[in-house]
Amino acid sequence: MSAREPGRVFYGWFVVAVLCFISILDGGFAYIFSAFLKPLAEEFGWTRAETAAGFSLYMVAAGLTLPFWGWLADRKGARIVFLWSALIDGVALLLLSGVRSLGAFHALYLLLGVGLGGIGPATVGKVVCAWFVARRGLAMGVALAGGSAGGLLLVPIAGVLIATLGWRAAYQAIAVLALGGILPLVWLLVTDTPGEKGLTPLGDGDRPEQETDERSGCSLRQALSTSTFWLLGAVFCLGCTAAFGVTTHQVAFLEDAGFGLASASTIAGVTLGMGTAGRLLVGWASGPGGRPHRVLGACLVMQAAGVALLLEGRSLWAVSVFALLFGLGFGGLMVLYPLCVGHDFGPRAFGAIAAVLGTVGVTLGGAVGPVAVGLIYDGTGSYFWAFGLCAALLLAGAAIAFVTRETARPLPAVEAAVAPRQARRTA
Repeated sequence: MSAREPGRVFYGWFVVAVLCFISILDGGFAYIFSAFLKPLAEEFGWTRAETAAGFSLYMVAAGLTLPFWGWLADRKGARIVFLWSALIDGVALLLLSGVRSLGAFHALYLLLGVGLGGIGPATVGKVVCAWFVARRGLAMGVALAGGSAGGLLLVPIAGVLIATLGWRAAYQAIAVLALGGILPLVWLLVTDTPGEKGLTPLGDGDRPEQETDERSGCSLRQALSTSTFWLLGAVFCLGCTAAFGVTTHQVAFLEDAGFGLASASTIAGVTLGMGTAGRLLVGWASGPGGRPHRVLGACLVMQAAGVALLLEGRSLWAVSVFALLFGLGFGGLMVLYPLCVGHDFGPRAFGAIAAVLGTVGVTLGGAVGPVAVGLIYDGTGSYFWAFGLCAALLLAGAAIAFVTRETARPLPAVEAAVAPRQARRTA
């Protein structure tokens, strides 16, 4: 078997294209919440903290189900996870279009979180790691670039749909994308491993065997025993608390500053669209021998600078530079989540480790941030102190990232068992 036939494009790149589309919808479904926040709060008389709690519950549900999805992906493959997740998402979005109470709204965002937990960076990253040894960083960046692109495309579209047709019709239109987009593409084109196509991973023969063996790296228990895992969890928790706190309230912040809903949604979409460039840039730069912890710290510093600039002045130029800095840093933060797992802990238990790290870091932070920012706004009538706290959290996360050491990954289980016997024979 070979990675590809001469003159033909490696099939793994087609898989990456489908994963990119899945990420577009995954990111879009999450980020469109900012466009719905103010219309829903005004129609039903909910506070912004109560409304933002829907997004927090979505993050909680995604985090609590991440270990299950990771376990299922490790045993049955990510493809089946994508199919079930798309079905759950489509149903939840359709039901959201008919919501009439805060309790139902919260319950349906919990259901949406269950589905979206299965099509995030953990499962996408598992497929990329199976298909690519060489150019893995680039493939990961392209596959996950869709997350920010989803914000760029769907947030402005949601804003226009809400302004012209109402938020109920907007939810219905977006539900069609899950059911009519993800399901057929995954069914027809995605395979979990190149072996299912009679191929080998791209670059499989370019490295020593212990670096390409799927048994190499840490088990979940070994990863949990390292300080690296918990420090990375703290970094991603702080970063996501701030990042999701800002992005969830960004449209409302800009509307309060005098921008119309369509303009505010467009600016939010551009911010997330810059994340696409951030994911591609970080993915491209994170090749063999890369130092992802340092890049992670730099991304958090960029986000903090962007938030500080947004608070300093609400002019168009300040908002534009904020979109550039914050978007690039946020995009890098999200692609570095699976890249750090692969770099520090290897492929052996990628799905399980990425899922637990996602629960500890990404989900916890994403759940706390939107509600905390909403509560501070409700108490002060302004986003100044809330966004200032977000900037401080980003800088704290950057400091931890810069001092977090890389993990020395153990040998594959079989080699580790044989090594002591070989050592005794040599002696």
